[in-house]
Amino acid sequence: MENKFSTNLRLLRKKNKLTLEILGKNLGISKSALSDYENGHTLPSLNVCESICQYFGTNLDDMQNSDFLEMSLEEIQGNSLNRNSGKKLDDKSDFNDPYNQLAFQNKLLNQQVEGLQIQLQLVRQLTESKISEIKSLQIQIRLLEEKFK
Repeated sequence: MENKFSTNLRLLRKKNKLTLEILGKNLGISKSALSDYENGHTLPSLNVCESICQYFGTNLDDMQNSDFLEMSLEEIQGNSLNRNSGKKLDDKSDFNDPYNQLAFQNKLLNQQVEGLQIQLQLVRQLTESKISEIKSLQIQIRLLEEKFK
């Protein structure tokens, strides 16, 4: 299952017309850390995820599994309210359950592995391209050397 946390974080920030700097100040997180979360470069801690979800009035399950692109802010927050309506008021989230913490970390790590696999594939393609470029330059050098002989 694809983890959409990064994309949804960016969408929520933009739908709320917040800059990275303003959101960072409101959450006590640096602008660069938020940018890294949005781009999938780093994974937020569970505490940070909880803070982000509380700030936007959503829950972690929706943040990582739902597609917020076509949803309005009211729909996003309404879905979370409907899911949480059966929970106790003092139950902030499922983060207290170690199993849920590990499952979430596992999903985030899997997303990071997928990103690294894509980066590795791009590096391989770039390497092949550069090797071809070097071979082409070597041929051009030989032709020039033959011309000057």
